[in-house]
Amino acid sequence: MTKKTQAILVGLILGDGHLSKPTGKKRTSCLDLKYDEKYLQYLTWIHGQIRELNPSEIKKKKNYHQYRFYTQVRDDIGELRDIFYPNGKKIVPDTINKYLTNPLSIAIWYQDDGTLDFRDKYHANALFATHCFSRPDCEKLARALQVIYDLDVRVCRCQMRGKLYFRLYVTSASMPRFMDLVSPYIQECFRYKLVQSRISHNIGIASSSGNTSASSVIRNYWA
Repeated sequence: MTKKTQAILVGLILGDGHLSKPTGKKRTSCLDLKYDEKYLQYLTWIHGQIRELNPSEIKKKKNYHQYRFYTQVRDDIGELRDIFYPNGKKIVPDTINKYLTNPLSIAIWYQDDGTLDFRDKYHANALFATHCFSRPDCEKLARALQVIYDLDVRVCRCQMRGKLYFRLYVTSASMPRFMDLVSPYIQECFRYKLVQSRISHNIGIASSSGNTSASSVIRNYWA
């Protein structure tokens, strides 16, 4: 597969994508992808980006507000499954740096599992819901983002339903660079995860009364 397609698959593996379990002796696998109907535009975009994997038609799941497609079963997808699911459970391999060199992977991952903690113009951090990974795995991801992209990414603890999980967050100092990396690939249905869009939305409300302008606030936001 091309490097671009692999970058998309890696982002999906870290996010919401699922690689099928190999059957029989051949280590082949396919990508099975589904999203809520409000993200159909995103699913359609991914479908168009990975044509070389011969994806099926996008279809609505019966009795669900979801759409899905799956790709052809292939050896090269099976190889990725062996790397990220060595014992049937998704992990972060020691060689993760090798697979995150394309910002497209980060953008796909962010659209799948990222959130923007935005509080007016005083606070903005990107977070990744890495709840399925162990702390050592999260630390591998944080180090990879630091080494490859010079991003200051920390591992923090969070508790849900009485259970401890770990997630990543991008510090304020690295948010301008992070936004620059991912914004070219962010699809319309996920624009709310971009600082620029959130600022513009707030400014649009404020400027209707003549209080400020979008260009000046966006330009000075990171100052």
